[in-house]
Amino acid sequence: MLRSLSCLFTLLFSCAAQAVCTDISPQQQADLPGDVTIGSISYRRNNVFDLTEKGTFWLHRFANYSHIITKEPTVQDDLLFLQGAALNLQELEETERLLRNRAYIRDAAVSVSQYCPQSNSVNVLVETWDNWSLLPKIDFSSEGGETDYSIGIADDNLLGSGNQLQLDYAKDSERSGYLLSFASPNIFGTHWNALTRYADNSDGESYHFTLTRPFYRLSSPWAFSLDMEKNKEEISDYLLGDEVNQYDRKLHWFETYVGFKIAQQANHIHRLNIGFTLNDTNFQQSELTAYDLPPDRNLSAVWLEYQLLVSDYRKLFNINQFNRVEDINLGWQARLRLGRLQSWLGADDAGWQLDTELAKVWQLNNSTFLLGNSRYQALWLSGINQHLFSNQLQLVYQLNNNSSAVGIVNAEFGRQLFQDKALYLGGDTGLRAFPLYYQRGDSRIVATAEYRYFTDWSILQLLDVGFAGFADAGRSWGAEQGFNSNIDDGVLFGVGGGVRLLSSHSSRGTMIHIDLTHPFSSNPELDKWQWRITAKKRF
Repeated sequence: MLRSLSCLFTLLFSCAAQAVCTDISPQQQADLPGDVTIGSISYRRNNVFDLTEKGTFWLHRFANYSHIITKEPTVQDDLLFLQGAALNLQELEETERLLRNRAYIRDAAVSVSQYCPQSNSVNVLVETWDNWSLLPKIDFSSEGGETDYSIGIADDNLLGSGNQLQLDYAKDSERSGYLLSFASPNIFGTHWNALTRYADNSDGESYHFTLTRPFYRLSSPWAFSLDMEKNKEEISDYLLGDEVNQYDRKLHWFETYVGFKIAQQANHIHRLNIGFTLNDTNFQQSELTAYDLPPDRNLSAVWLEYQLLVSDYRKLFNINQFNRVEDINLGWQARLRLGRLQSWLGADDAGWQLDTELAKVWQLNNSTFLLGNSRYQALWLSGINQHLFSNQLQLVYQLNNNSSAVGIVNAEFGRQLFQDKALYLGGDTGLRAFPLYYQRGDSRIVATAEYRYFTDWSILQLLDVGFAGFADAGRSWGAEQGFNSNIDDGVLFGVGGGVRLLSSHSSRGTMIHIDLTHPFSSNPELDKWQWRITAKKRF
């Protein structure tokens, strides 16, 4: 009897407290008291399509009916705050970014919905919008006379759990084969993630297993990673888009590290990773081998890596995508790894490895953004003095809400690169009007000017439509003897334009590029106009 009265009193008190809770807008969140706590957390999980929107029909209703919405425990596992804890608005924003980064969630909003003065607490609403995740996987790309495709099935949100299962058959310019993979991005809410993958390709089998606990949040005190891979594949050397050499490459890879947050001042986070890598690569002749094989190499090393992250995230639009939120960090990001090759790990000889990277996004004014990324890699080993400096600058000038002018410069300068790591130019590596693997060398530069137009058109609410016009110029040079040509060995130019179709409600977020391109070339065997169809993640 006393327990029943106590429960009744608690229920009445909760209802009374709830009755005086007032709605609060996102703009009012900053005015809340400093000692407020999180009284309750509620969830609103939206299906793939909003059936109240104009233009929906049976296809959208069937999609929603057959789709399993992300389960509440799956969303709850990604929360960076708990009920009863002190309110931290930055934790709400970080949770929103983490949820939005999940492939199966199209968008997310985490905000204070109500303030309850009597208990000095707030109610937090976590709202998510699902992507369609069960995909009959049909990808098709055609460029430079090469046709790539994949057929299969993938579920990026298996039974609403956030886990991924994929089975497909794929063919590209290098190989064909079957792939089976399973990935879990958040095992039982522990923030550990795992990936296991097996591929049976025309040129050999490959295995890949990864177990990682990343720095999943800014304040994460530690991280761990274990990565294993065994891979056999055919490697081809190309000249003017034609295969001139082929050989087999076998890779045995194992890497593990443990990381720690060593300091944090405001939004400046300093981390240190300690690990070792087993990296053994062997080469074998095939029937199509026409040149000397690259020498076998073992670059196994122990290493120390320092990371700097300055957190300044913004919600931006129409930078690399369109019609969706892009979480972009305007703060500095830096990484420096120094490794020592060790013979007791199997390395060919003692030596040093250096890998440094620096990235930054500048907002020059309300409509102009400059994205920069630089990387320097070096290997000092007996008889080898290898260097590769890579730099990318991307300027985005938003003319209005529907269009942008974009300029991109990619420059890579290499020295003594391994034969199987040559820098090609053409197709996806730049100069879209030219075939894949058209120019080859140890260095390359590509400059692009592009006009982008974003429409509010939608094909059956499945594909958002955009347009692009572009001009590319570039060159790759420094190839070793035997991979040179007197045809088109200078700076190359190409122009083109086309349509961009964004799979706006798909967990893959694929953007289909359909382009008509024209190369300026002295090669009589090269078509003057070429259709090019590719699938990418960026505009």
